[in-house]
Amino acid sequence: MIDKKYEDLYDDPLERAKAWLTKDDDDHWKAGEWMSKLLPHMAVSAANADAAAPSVTFTFTCLEDHCNRLGNLHGGAAATLFDLCTTIPLVLISKPGFWQFLGVTRNLNVTYFRPVPAGEEVIIECEALQVGKRLATLKGVMKRKRDGAIVSIAEHLKANIDPEPKV
Repeated sequence: MIDKKYEDLYDDPLERAKAWLTKDDDDHWKAGEWMSKLLPHMAVSAANADAAAPSVTFTFTCLEDHCNRLGNLHGGAAATLFDLCTTIPLVLISKPGFWQFLGVTRNLNVTYFRPVPAGEEVIIECEALQVGKRLATLKGVMKRKRDGAIVSIAEHLKANIDPEPKV
């Protein structure tokens, strides 16, 4: 939920997106403790709050803790990254009564093309393709930073869970 303090402090889209990758006053990750192995190795590098296509770009360094037994980014870790990262463009346009709680996942489809070995840095480009009153379609593309090769893509469908506004 976005409170007034949060809105006042983070009018800049880049700062607003970065705020979701930090800890709160109680030393808990704002994005949830389930992300605690991934969040310290992520950073927001760009954000665009254009209402027609809000987008956020992240960097992430894959460590051994994130890998499968073959030494590559685990598919579940990649899906978890996409689940969070593709949601963050909604942070840029959310307001009370409109995606205030950022919705819940209806479907997350990830296609894997290339492995991401431990030590590899990737760029995750995320965009809100369509955001309506109740449904949103989000897209993510993960690329190797060193050469721009696409390693995986995601389509993320979300449903808004905000309560109906009181009239």
